[in-house]
Amino acid sequence: MFGFAWVWLLVLLPLPFLVRRFLPSDTHEGDGALKVPFFDDVAKIANRKILPAGSNKTLRLLFLFVIWVFLVLAIARPEYAGTAQPVMERARNMMLVVDISGSMEETDFVLEGKQLNRISVVKKVASDFLKQRKGDKIGVVAFGTRSYQYVPITADVKTASDMLLELEVGFAGPLTAIGDALGLALKSMQEVPAESRVIILLSDGSANAGAINVEQAIKAAKTMGVKIYTIGVGAYEKEVQGIFGKQIVNPSTDLDEEALQKIAKETGGEYFRAYDTKELRKIYGKIDALEPVEAGETFIRPVKELFYIPLGVAIFLSVAGALLFVQGARRLW
Repeated sequence: MFGFAWVWLLVLLPLPFLVRRFLPSDTHEGDGALKVPFFDDVAKIANRKILPAGSNKTLRLLFLFVIWVFLVLAIARPEYAGTAQPVMERARNMMLVVDISGSMEETDFVLEGKQLNRISVVKKVASDFLKQRKGDKIGVVAFGTRSYQYVPITADVKTASDMLLELEVGFAGPLTAIGDALGLALKSMQEVPAESRVIILLSDGSANAGAINVEQAIKAAKTMGVKIYTIGVGAYEKEVQGIFGKQIVNPSTDLDEEALQKIAKETGGEYFRAYDTKELRKIYGKIDALEPVEAGETFIRPVKELFYIPLGVAIFLSVAGALLFVQGARRLW
């Protein structure tokens, strides 16, 4: 929708006509308001008039008025208002805590018909989940033996999801410091509103490293009022080639489901078990339903300023008019 921010300034459009109509004109020939030394003498030497004999005064005045019109249009600030868009009244602050310890290299998941390791499938599914959280603020903590804030909490969901795809096993060491990872995630959420803080912890192991134990992390989360959803990753069974032929083994023997269940239960969250890609997608879908994106009730229209267009036209016409006048004056000499 097109309009003017200061539409009332359009009353200035007839100002040149009003000035010409009501202000007294100069009736004293040769006694103008502007004195130019020696200009009359130069004109006499050339024995010519300053303006071409056939010049049309009305046309020149009309040309100046057109410039004036574009200047007035520019100062009235023309603008274009786009389609109304909802604004999220209250965004959720969600931190993904992702295990990238050595065990995440276990190849017991299938994605699009290909046998892949756990981290590859987790990255893909979690990235798709983040892209759906438009309006939320997202952060990522990656952990192994050490923990680090991989993506600070940001409203740029696309960047967070893209960076998640770049995580690799081994970046933080081979062990699993669940307590330290939760502690770092909680620390990064201290400044956000208490009613909108959620952590999603994904791990395939048990806490075997770090300075903070699981009990301490649970206590800190309860004190801060942060809800933690936990996801245990790993298939129930896997076929491997052994000395005596193919054997069925459990690749998730290191998974501490009891600890993950306790974290979720005591913080008001929920525990999920992802034993294949399909189930992992379902889990993120369930979390998405349990923690829906807040619907926006306020709408805004993005506004684009267009004043530079009439201003540019006015400048162009002014320069063009000046060049034409100079060129016409040169012909007289």
